[in-house]
Amino acid sequence: MSAAYFRATDGAPLTAEEALRTWAAEAYGVLVDTASQYGQVVSAEQLAHAVQDATGVRSTERPSSWIGRVLTLVVYRCSATGEPPLTALVVSPSTGTVGPAYSEVQRVAGQTALSDVAREKAAAQGRLDAYRRYAPDVPANAEPVLATKFIAAREQAKRTAKAAMPKRPVVLPPPDVPLTRICPQCFLETPIIGECQNCN
Repeated sequence: MSAAYFRATDGAPLTAEEALRTWAAEAYGVLVDTASQYGQVVSAEQLAHAVQDATGVRSTERPSSWIGRVLTLVVYRCSATGEPPLTALVVSPSTGTVGPAYSEVQRVAGQTALSDVAREKAAAQGRLDAYRRYAPDVPANAEPVLATKFIAAREQAKRTAKAAMPKRPVVLPPPDVPLTRICPQCFLETPIIGECQNCN
C-alpha cells in the first residue's frame, strides 16, 4: 500500500506531519509573495498546487482534505511572529470570501466566533494589514475592502428575507360619507336616510 504523503522525486514516504510542515513553510512564502502585490489574493486550490509543485511533496489525498491543516500552521506562525494574518489572502474564487476556515485566526487570537459579516470584515482588515506590511504600493488612504460578490449576496439575502415576510393587510380609511344631515325645515340634525324625526 502506497504512502498517503511522499516525495515525487523518489517516492520516499513521509509522515503527515512532515508533509504538512513542508507545505506550510512554502505556503507562508507564497502568501508573503501574494501580499507583496496590493490587491492580490489566492484560492486554496491554487495554493495547494503551488506548495506541491515547489516542494515536490505529493499526496494521494485530495488537497481539500489537507490544505486547511496547512493554513492552520501558517496561522500559528503569523500569530507567534506578530505578523498580519496572511491566510486572509486565501479566498474562494466564486465568492471572494475567506469563509469559516478563517475562524481559526480568531480562535488562535483568543477571540470569540464572529458572524459571517464580522468575519469577512476582519479578514478584509487582515488583507489590508498584510498589504501594508509587504506591498510597496499601498495607497495611503486604502481601506479594507469586502468582496463585491459577498456584498451582493448579503443584499440579495436581505431582499429575499424582506420579500418572504408576511405583508400587512391594507386597511383603507372609512369612506367620507356623512351619516347625518340638517333638516331644511327645523334645522336639526337628522339621520341621512328617512324623514326628520322632529318634523314628522
